[in-house]
Order: sequence, then C-alpha cells, then structure tokens
Amino acid sequence: MPQSPELHVITNGRQSLDEVLRMAEAAYAGGMDYLHIREKQRTARECMDWVYALAEVVPKQCLVINDRVDVAAAAACRGAHLAYHSLNPSEARKVLSREQWIGRSVHSGVEAEQAAREGVNYVLYGHIFPSGSKPGAAPRGTTELAQITAGLSIPVIGIGGITPGNVSQILAAGCAGVAVLSGITDAIDVKQATLAYRNALDTWEGHV
Repeated sequence: MPQSPELHVITNGRQSLDEVLRMAEAAYAGGMDYLHIREKQRTARECMDWVYALAEVVPKQCLVINDRVDVAAAAACRGAHLAYHSLNPSEARKVLSREQWIGRSVHSGVEAEQAAREGVNYVLYGHIFPSGSKPGAAPRGTTELAQITAGLSIPVIGIGGITPGNVSQILAAGCAGVAVLSGITDAIDVKQATLAYRNALDTWEGHV
C-alpha cells in the first residue's frame, strides 16, 4: 500500500447503481483511493454488472468487492474484502491472483493477529467511534487500535463514526488510512465531503 494515508469509501447497500455511479465519480474526483462494493443483497451477476459500470467512471484497480471472491476474481479488480461469513483468506487466495488484495474486517486484536497469520494484505478495524450503522453497540475507541497497529506488519484501516475532525486520532493510533460510509455516500456534496477527508488525511501533522 502507498505511504500516503488511504481513503476507502464503502457503498451503503441502500443506493441504486445510478446513485452509486454518481457518488463514486464525485468521490474519486475528491480524492477517494478505493471503493468497496458492499452490496449484501445483490447477486453475483448484479455485483459483476456494478463492476463493469463503475469501471467506466473510476479505475477498476480502485474497486474492492465485499465477500464475493468469485466476482473479484472474474473482474480482476483490486481485490476482495472478507467478512466473518466469507471464505477464509487461504481459500480466497486460491481464487484470486497473486496481485489482488485480500482484506478482512476484524473487531479485536485476536482477530487482527489471526487475519495477519492467514496472509491478508490489510485489515479493517472498527467500529472506533459511535456510528449510526451500529446503533446501540459500544465503540471500540483507539486504545486497542493502537495496540493492534503496533503489533502488525500489515496496514490497518480504521472504520466507524469517522469524520474529518477525528481522522487525526485514527492516524495517530497508527492506521494506514480510514474507511467511510455515510460521511461520503450520504453527503449532499460528495466531492466536497471527500475533499474534507482527503485534506484531513494529507495534512495530518504526523504524516511524513
């Protein structure tokens, strides 16, 4: 992964393809690095059609497919992101090319260490701050996050309740970047919202 802090945007599963196309194009113009297609309710065929359509507005190497390793492999996009119900990393690697990334969502230091041992390229840790997508669930904060980043040799991306105003806390804890859902996908002006995150990432005082 590049040294510059990364900005991952994750689809919310509530928007149509046309809405996501407009959002993705604006987010990419604002500095998004990767778009995760996280559409649990869609079939493999639908996810593949989304890849084809999105590749017309953003580089295909910016696209990460959530759960559907088969789609990621067939599309030859950036890679696949695994959840607890997905294939495990060693199984996914049999399907994906050597160049493609495998990411995994983790919620503890134990899970992060296990994912690293299984050969993932990065982990997504959260939720860190209170999040509308996790109502009633206590946020995990940055203490364990800092312990995880210190113990892993692979990048950790923070997720959950992240705003441009708290990006610095995520980076100070050792993260390689942040992942955002509603802060960008639901924004009235997606490009400006993305630029705010991009600026927070690029101007963090600890960034070399």
